[in-house]
Amino acid sequence: MIKVNKSFIGAIASAALLAGCATTSNTPPGSVKVDYSSAFINGAKLKEVPTEVQIVKREDTGNAVAAQVGLNVLMLALGGGVAASGFSKDDLKGAPIEDVADRRYLQNPVPTGFVQSLQTAVDARMAQDKLAQAQSFRYPLVVGGGSAQLVYDSLTGAEVPNYQLLLSLDVYKRRESNWVLPPKLVACSGRSEPAQPLAYWAEDSYRNVQQELNRMLADCQAKVLADLPNLLEQ
Repeated sequence: MIKVNKSFIGAIASAALLAGCATTSNTPPGSVKVDYSSAFINGAKLKEVPTEVQIVKREDTGNAVAAQVGLNVLMLALGGGVAASGFSKDDLKGAPIEDVADRRYLQNPVPTGFVQSLQTAVDARMAQDKLAQAQSFRYPLVVGGGSAQLVYDSLTGAEVPNYQLLLSLDVYKRRESNWVLPPKLVACSGRSEPAQPLAYWAEDSYRNVQQELNRMLADCQAKVLADLPNLLEQ
């Protein structure tokens, strides 16, 4: 019997799926286009392009659990079994942060400003690389996902929870010569440490949110530049 490596098949499926969103770009030799996509490297996709930092509260988990229990009861009554398994609070869709007079510090720059900044930095780095200058790249460097949310740290404990800024972001590139292998990846997802009271984040119309998000994106850009030769490897 032939044994099938499920992880290898998964890598092929993911690469094939991403091939559809990583379109070819007409760039001259020695340059690579930086594009935004709502799709992560694993094929998961945001329903909307993120424009603002959102918030996930404790009650959001309670509501999601109640909805899941209700769905399971209905499925059992219809003879269909349990509808789904558990989930993580990090996977919950956030809600807009309300009652903010000045919303500029809640802006999510990933699809716009970060893509532009990364393009400028990549162009500058490649201009110093003679080997890269001789190469042509059909497929872009993709900034994927990029949602940012304030997420409560724990369901239990203090009456008022603390919050962490959670960034979900992949930077990846489809291989030029072998689509069967998975795209090259720089994982930029992460969360702020330590968790802080919501009052801390809310200071001065959420200025601390902008500062922390800018720091996380600067770290991501530095990681991409450090790994650029690997990302662009044919």
